[in-house]
Amino acid sequence: MLQLNQVSKVIQEKQILENITFSVEAGEFVTLIGPSGSGKSTIFSLIGGMLAPDSGDISLRKQSIIKQRGHISYMPQEDTLFPWRTVLQNILLVQELQGNADQEKAYRMLHKAGLQSVTHAYPYELSGGMKQRVSFIRALLSPQSLLCLDEPFSALDEFTRMDMQQWLLSIWKQSNASILFVTHHIEEALFLSDKIVVLTEAPGEVKGMLEIPFSRPRKRNLLLTEEFLKWKKQVLNMIWRT
Repeated sequence: MLQLNQVSKVIQEKQILENITFSVEAGEFVTLIGPSGSGKSTIFSLIGGMLAPDSGDISLRKQSIIKQRGHISYMPQEDTLFPWRTVLQNILLVQELQGNADQEKAYRMLHKAGLQSVTHAYPYELSGGMKQRVSFIRALLSPQSLLCLDEPFSALDEFTRMDMQQWLLSIWKQSNASILFVTHHIEEALFLSDKIVVLTEAPGEVKGMLEIPFSRPRKRNLLLTEEFLKWKKQVLNMIWRT
């Protein structure tokens, strides 16, 4: 579905990315993980058309999308909800801009997310986890089939984060979306992903890729298994390897 092939980028005379190659297949959950400054957010900017690579190609369904916007749905670290719009109005925003708001589908998603009681509430009335759920529903209801999620749970406490990971998997399972996810959290990457792409320090290069074998659906007790610990060690060894 999405293919980055030998993508490099220089910003302000600094090499940020060098020969980045990886793919995201239809319905796949792929996570980028690496140290700060490895170019993960730059990759999102390139895929989203806000930047153009200096070399290499980026294609979606075999069509180049370099410097083209509107092909992905993007969810940043912050919830980015408009404080003057209700939960329902925030969720419908992207659809309204496209001219095809579907309130019934929005209501169904809110019910699945356990947010039906706050449909007409404003963002200031929500907890951090609720705000992230609303932001994710808005992204999921956009017409794009590729979701780019940039550390969406980084500001949450550990308990809420685990709940949100489980919730994300349950909602994603019901959609046909492909997800490209960024995190610094190794356990989160292993728990969520089909594939992990490990990046080096700047300039960011692909250090390695891991196909994660855990069957779905995934439960929290997976994190306590010897198999999970073995894979965590493998990711750490790949990150630490010089």
